[in-house]
Amino acid sequence: MPPTLANDDVALSAAMADFNAAAELIWEAASPTCPDLSIEVRPEIGSTNTELMARGRRGETSTTLLVACRQTAGRGRQGRSWQAALGDSLTFSLGLPMRLDEVPGGGSALSLAVGLAVAQALDAHLTRLQGLPIGLKWPNDLWLGGRKLGGILIEASPAPGLDEGQRWVVIGVGLNIRDGAAPAGSAALQTSGLLHPDHTPDRNPITPGQVWAWMAPVLLQKVQAFASHGFAPLQHAYSQRDVLAGHPVGLWTTPGQGPADGHPPSQTGLAQGVSETGALLVHTDQGCQSWTTGEVSVRLQAR
Repeated sequence: MPPTLANDDVALSAAMADFNAAAELIWEAASPTCPDLSIEVRPEIGSTNTELMARGRRGETSTTLLVACRQTAGRGRQGRSWQAALGDSLTFSLGLPMRLDEVPGGGSALSLAVGLAVAQALDAHLTRLQGLPIGLKWPNDLWLGGRKLGGILIEASPAPGLDEGQRWVVIGVGLNIRDGAAPAGSAALQTSGLLHPDHTPDRNPITPGQVWAWMAPVLLQKVQAFASHGFAPLQHAYSQRDVLAGHPVGLWTTPGQGPADGHPPSQTGLAQGVSETGALLVHTDQGCQSWTTGEVSVRLQAR
């Protein structure tokens, strides 16, 4: 066997051991409030979100955490690609039944609640030399030092066997652990300078499994709370991390057009935070307007 393949096998084995150890910690923390939780670790998968959505269509709707060492066909918002190279990224999904349509703001608000949960979980393990290091960019991005650290993808659909009013909801999380295959200009935890001094690139480097163990129990707890109480109790905490609030933004509202395509924004304005239902508030020439996920793409603009 060529040395490169042998090295890859060793790295994959180590990654599987890392995630399996994390799965035990997650189960210990989460099982008291979620006893039916299933936790799965895969060496490689196309997309954890795609897999769980397919299970929902087959009527397999027990609460499931699915993580992969490598993800080859990951998806972000509006169909963007999110690849996960071995050891460079953490990509996992949580699937569960929810009465999502009964929660004010629905999936749009859930995306914000998930981002806040992930940021709070990470903060517990980061140094805080500059206050709250993890920012949130509406509707689904985590930011660190003005650069994208990770993203969230919410998908939902009816599923066989669910109670009336329930939907199968899949929450996907992608986070850059090392620079590696991350897009140019992105942030990564390992090189952020905000990890505890015991975790540096050269000394006891942080692993995707460790970060998963930090995040997953908090995510489960916060999603359960969101299902009961909605986004309103989280509005203030979200505002403390909102990287758009108070800044000029561009809004792209025409389907098929966005900032990545070089199109100018449909409107511009000053971001005013988010509402109790998770809608983005922007003061434009037409007055204060609100936007929900799926209606608009938004980017910071130069002053």
